[in-house]
Amino acid sequence: MAPEGKRRWQADSNGAAGDAPDHKKMARRTGPPPTAAAPTVRNAYTAMFEGFRDHLDAHHDRRERIVKASRDITALSKKIIFALQRVRRIHPELPRDVDSEVTRRLGEIGRLLAGIAPEMQGINRGRYGRVLFGMEELLEALTFLHYLRHQVLLSPDEAAEQVAALCVEGRATKDTKDTKDTKDTKDTKDTGDTGDGESQNDEDAPRIVPDDNDFLMGVFDLSGEMMRFATTSAALRGELASDGGDGADQSGQGRTIVGDMQELDSFFRMLPQRHDKSWKIKTQTLQTSVQKVERLGYDLRVRGSERPKGWMPDVPEAGEAGTP
Repeated sequence: MAPEGKRRWQADSNGAAGDAPDHKKMARRTGPPPTAAAPTVRNAYTAMFEGFRDHLDAHHDRRERIVKASRDITALSKKIIFALQRVRRIHPELPRDVDSEVTRRLGEIGRLLAGIAPEMQGINRGRYGRVLFGMEELLEALTFLHYLRHQVLLSPDEAAEQVAALCVEGRATKDTKDTKDTKDTKDTKDTGDTGDGESQNDEDAPRIVPDDNDFLMGVFDLSGEMMRFATTSAALRGELASDGGDGADQSGQGRTIVGDMQELDSFFRMLPQRHDKSWKIKTQTLQTSVQKVERLGYDLRVRGSERPKGWMPDVPEAGEAGTP
């Protein structure tokens, strides 16, 4: 074939091939052809599994709300403990600034407890007990507050009453806030609500009751706060914290925090021992805290005899730099 004829034949072939549609390229551009939606198959078990789905969704939502509230309760309880560590002696009357801060934090905790109390009733108390880890921190704060005021350990019944009171007060505060937001004063006047009705509602309000594990774990953690309080008060006042002589022992001296921590350690040793990891760790921490306070008492007794009577450590005044 002549060169010109060959080139003409190739051009005609390329033109014919270009005019033909490329199905592979078109498929890549447009994607797979749409398919009809699969029909929903329902049988006698469909409603049952839909109920399971709704139950699991409600369970996870409830658990997330409890976990979130528990985190907030833990943070507020730690702030209460930090405020109480500013106290320097055991006395029924706390400093005004500390008392106001503690009262405000407890009010916030009460509103959080009132929000999750309806979801922690019946079997749900044990079901979500492990995720309500904030209760342990709250009991630590309540027992520490009670000790600083009265130098006695808060009993489980008293702790349950205080937590229940927080739930009731938090619910009342929450209801009052909701009423102010809605500004529905007309309906309130028409219904003629009285204080008796409000007290009746408070009695029927759901409450969260701390269990034995929450109380024991909170008291375990109390030992660490007592150790820090004993160290700080001894460094600033030159003596161990005590009740001021009201609870005098056989020697005529007041009961000190060393004796209180030794009794606390003895009580835990008399309890039936558990073999889980948390119990062992907290037991070791308690014994370490007791040993530190005992060593502190020994140092004050031995070295205190070498110091002049009434000696106090030098505390720099405001604006002065402390010694290194």
